[in-house]
Amino acid sequence: MNTLKGPFRLIFKEMKPTFLINAGITIALMGLFVFLSFYADGNENIGVLFGPFYAIFLFFPFFLMKGYKCILSLGGTRKQFMISTYLSVTIYTILGVLTLNGFYYLSPYVLNQGYIFHMGDLVNESNPFLYLWVDALWLFILFGIGVLAQTVYFNLGTVRTLSVGAVLLIASLATFFFADLGPLFEFFITEQLAFVHILAGISVLFVLLSYLFMKNGPLEKGDRYLFSRGWKEPKPE
Repeated sequence: MNTLKGPFRLIFKEMKPTFLINAGITIALMGLFVFLSFYADGNENIGVLFGPFYAIFLFFPFFLMKGYKCILSLGGTRKQFMISTYLSVTIYTILGVLTLNGFYYLSPYVLNQGYIFHMGDLVNESNPFLYLWVDALWLFILFGIGVLAQTVYFNLGTVRTLSVGAVLLIASLATFFFADLGPLFEFFITEQLAFVHILAGISVLFVLLSYLFMKNGPLEKGDRYLFSRGWKEPKPE
């Protein structure tokens, strides 16, 4: 695989079934909400459609490691894998946003009563394109979190990843119970759009860090180690 075409096609096809399954779940949810709308009050929130797509973008990176090994076994490079992943995720993000918002804009015409909640409702803006942008940002944010988590897990292995996770959990609990988070919650509520853009900026950093980790990543999970002389090459087979 001396070009990007082969790795891109492999990753794109790897993601396609999962995306289609989630599209089917979303269609089923829409049908359920149409049914429930006949029993809802006039301005009642019936539910959310974005759940399946948001969840799958968080877990997409964990499903793609089979493609990573396949690309390397066929002569591809780690950089090709990462670039192909980012390109495929960009395409599926666009498709996901169009799918979600297509149903959202259709909902007033098919629901008898009630409404479907959209994350853009928190922004308090009437611009319809902003709803598309908010969904795209949240999908990217969740993918950024997922790809960094998978990168750390694949490079460090289960034990060290759980150790890092335990430290982060303890730090998060200590912050939650002992720090004053009131201003942060207020900022989240009053400046939702700015808050989402900040999270998206953090996800850009996560994506870049993942690329730096994986461009010289190991062949097998956990074959990197951190101590003594810093980062080392993957253990020889």
